[in-house]
Amino acid sequence: MALKITLGDLLHDCATRFANRPFITIAETGKTHSYAEFEVLTNRLAHGLRERFGGALGYVAIVLENSVEYLATTYALKKINTVEVSVNRAMRGAPLARMIDQTEASVLFTSGEHLVDLDHVRDEIPHVETLVMLDAVDEAKRLFPALEVIGFDTLLSDLDDHIVSPAKDTDTAMILFTSGTTGVSKGCLLSHRYAVRTAENMIGPFRITSEDCVYSPYPLSHIGAAYYDILPTMMMGGRVILRQRFSLSNFWQEANAYGVTWFMMLGSVQQLLWASPSCELEKSHKITRCWSTPAPVPKRDFDARFNTHLIPGGGYGSTDAGWVVVPQWDHEGGIVLPHFEVGILDDNDDPVPTGKSGHVVVRPHEPGVMADGYFGMPDRTLESRRNLWFHTGDIGRLDEKGRFYFMHRVSERIRVKGEMVSGYEVEEGVLTHPAIQDCAVIAVPGEMGEEDIKAFVTFKEGQNITLNDLKEHCAERMARFMVPKQVVILDEMPRTPTGKPEKGKLALM
Repeated sequence: MALKITLGDLLHDCATRFANRPFITIAETGKTHSYAEFEVLTNRLAHGLRERFGGALGYVAIVLENSVEYLATTYALKKINTVEVSVNRAMRGAPLARMIDQTEASVLFTSGEHLVDLDHVRDEIPHVETLVMLDAVDEAKRLFPALEVIGFDTLLSDLDDHIVSPAKDTDTAMILFTSGTTGVSKGCLLSHRYAVRTAENMIGPFRITSEDCVYSPYPLSHIGAAYYDILPTMMMGGRVILRQRFSLSNFWQEANAYGVTWFMMLGSVQQLLWASPSCELEKSHKITRCWSTPAPVPKRDFDARFNTHLIPGGGYGSTDAGWVVVPQWDHEGGIVLPHFEVGILDDNDDPVPTGKSGHVVVRPHEPGVMADGYFGMPDRTLESRRNLWFHTGDIGRLDEKGRFYFMHRVSERIRVKGEMVSGYEVEEGVLTHPAIQDCAVIAVPGEMGEEDIKAFVTFKEGQNITLNDLKEHCAERMARFMVPKQVVILDEMPRTPTGKPEKGKLALM
């Protein structure tokens, strides 16, 4: 069974056992916090939030770059039984406003880097009353004179003792967003047990010990960084190298300098490493294993070049489903965890024969290990869980030994640079341009083995713009990775009998 413990109490346990061991090192600066130092910062923030806001905080939003302060905020909120609402730092425009506003969060942690984007949507986030700033306090006060603006350091209390959370481990601890299969991004309700169980089941397959050092350059608003990288390492007393984002030019130097022993190659990282020129540092490191899914680069060649072990097994999971399948150390195919059941169904939700591919569906054998639905979207929650199964929108198969193999997606999600993008939200951003009549977005193969976004647009009568103008318009209203890489101008949008853009026909253009 999973540890029945909340995340705040788990941090306190780890800080007690591993007090003086180094915990978090910021890659760009080399500054390191021990386990004890990190918990002191977390406790001071938790007390500061209580002193200023009492027990009135239900949800607190975060729009930040990776930092020790960001991580401390997430655990401080757990200690005072307040739900973390982490928003992808790259979001802009309507998706940014929607993610902040839908929980009616009154407090927002952010930094000067995001003030311009927040200013663009200030009328769409009316529930925010307080900004907690990591920097740029004066600029925030100038842009948002109607809001209370507090410096992060000012919020820290003199008290630094641990606060025992009254929450149960199955209570909601955070809301993280997933693009889902269609429509707007959905806020997944995730419990303390979800996070702890995910981390527990990383430790065995990846052979994590107290001597390990993980390299994590992925956003803390994703389960990959928070619960695949950092939490299992924390539970074992290891070290975390936290970076704001992956940098190909700095990776091998930092891996060698910090003694990195393992890391996950999310997004196109594996392909970027493989395509880069060879260097002496790519063989002199201490990395003993790494993992990537999908893994288009041959394992044998990857291992030989980089002097490491690419774990070949197929792990599988998602923000809403949880960490369902763990990879095998030496064999392809993943092992379904005992607290989950995986089914492979046809289009009528009937089981397919063993070995045949079909729709991947999942259900839990214990509470709290999957998302408890989508915040404020009961219809979407029920739709995704029809016939007592969670429908992932993916295609996979199970072999005769019960090993799982992911095949591909059937949804409208598009994977761009490690991010799962909602095609609907890209279309929504494009359509805000006054010259655009209609827009449809599809995924096309990308250069690095993932996908690029291709948009098809029609103009309103008498209107015309250049493709560069349209891309600049999009860049101001959505995350950079959401901006269509290809744009095709049509005289008329092909449509299905029900009036929707006929994306199957568009894919052939």
